[in-house]
Amino acid sequence: MSKVTTLEEAAASIPDGATVAIGGLSMNSAPMALVRELVRQQKKDLDLVAIVAGMAVDWLVAGGCVRRVMSGLVSFEGLGLAPNFRAAVQSGQVAIEEYSEHLLICRLQAQSYNLPFMPTKAGLGTDVLGLHAESGAVREEKDGPTGEHYVACTRLPVDVALVHAHEADERGTTRVNPKLVWMDNEIVNAANRTVASVERVVDTAAFTAEPERTTYPRFMIDTVAPAPLGTYPCSCFPEYGHDSGFFMEYAQATRDRETFTRFFQERVAGPETWEDFLAVNSVATGASA
Repeated sequence: MSKVTTLEEAAASIPDGATVAIGGLSMNSAPMALVRELVRQQKKDLDLVAIVAGMAVDWLVAGGCVRRVMSGLVSFEGLGLAPNFRAAVQSGQVAIEEYSEHLLICRLQAQSYNLPFMPTKAGLGTDVLGLHAESGAVREEKDGPTGEHYVACTRLPVDVALVHAHEADERGTTRVNPKLVWMDNEIVNAANRTVASVERVVDTAAFTAEPERTTYPRFMIDTVAPAPLGTYPCSCFPEYGHDSGFFMEYAQATRDRETFTRFFQERVAGPETWEDFLAVNSVATGASA
């Protein structure tokens, strides 16, 4: 049975109020085509899990889709914090749960291993634990037999993970090329289901010929949504880099509310299809670094 569907159908399957984990790392391999479709469908009250994120979270915040963000960092790297995210958190419009990368990963691992918590020594002696004193999501505990202190990172349930990859077959077997080196595996393992946008759908023979190169076996992927250039304006190494020009124009536009509203409508949310979005932004064969 084919798991391939459209971006529109994939986004429509995500309900308001869901906890959605966003893949990618800062300007790299974020599932931007899926995120844009969530904005277009005006999803509401989403809780986002984003270990290290940027433009994807900013689009969702700008679109009024977000209730809470759980993250280690949401930035445009050298351009500073993601501007709409920062403004929304400062105004209280969006709640923030701040973690170190490792503490958030441990919460996801506790979920994927079906454990009440994952222990680590990361975070001991820092102010991060104080941010979670009321909820106890990450808390210092003491091991009785040894007397050692550790941080207990409680499980973090995830409804849907959104990731981007280079290719998949119709059954959901998915490959990131080259091998994945950041944290997308953590959100996929923790999620109840995963939607993967991909640069292309290929024949299963491409996977059976080189099974060792599979990133996600088919039982880990529930939905495949073809999206060529699907991380734009972020990168999908080694096929294309991020578009520095788009990032700078976007950041500049956020300095004035009216200017940004027009920019966001014309350049991001307004185009009807992903192909229209790429055309509006003059992207034909790839993004320039």
